[in-house]
Amino acid sequence: MARPRWAALAVLATITMAACTGGGQAKTTANGRVDDAGSAAPSVKPARSSAELSGKLDLTVPDGYALQPDNLDDTGPSDLDKAVSDDGGDDAREVLTRDHFVRGYQREWARNDKDQIVSYVYQFADNAGATDYTTRVIAGSGAPPAETSAGVFGVPDIAGAVGVNGSDPTFPTSSVTFVKGPYSVQVVVNGASPAGLQAMAGALAEEQYARL
Repeated sequence: MARPRWAALAVLATITMAACTGGGQAKTTANGRVDDAGSAAPSVKPARSSAELSGKLDLTVPDGYALQPDNLDDTGPSDLDKAVSDDGGDDAREVLTRDHFVRGYQREWARNDKDQIVSYVYQFADNAGATDYTTRVIAGSGAPPAETSAGVFGVPDIAGAVGVNGSDPTFPTSSVTFVKGPYSVQVVVNGASPAGLQAMAGALAEEQYARL
């Protein structure tokens, strides 16, 4: 069974995020907030419905992985109430409302109970909201700055994307987190062993980026 998004982030996010705010490289401040790189946001067509957003998560996964039903592992569409529940914070509704959350979608593919791929896409009204909320998610991991170099990798074709290899030996996992236009995105790959997870997460993140 896949871990919920925010539980996975607590394992994966050992750094603060440098988010992509549209082709430029964003940077984080000392308090973990993402600074705008000053470049124009990319031209991204916002989804007009959950069904349209769902279509943006139609990734090409490796052979052997099967698409799972939307109601499995709490995946499928996310409205504000579900996003608040998934966040779990006392101020989640306030923050998501402030950041103008619009809708979200989660999709899972699995080969068995250990080898899984999950893509999470949250849509906000604008890039600023997506960036602010992604900063919150990363900061919520409570990552100590001294450990920011461990397990971190980049994704060359996604400016500002942050890849992280999980450090829990009982739960091999790699993730890539990024922002594109109004979307806050995370692609997570779990496996029985860490071999190949980083490369798979990077490739799937690049495809997810291209589909938005």
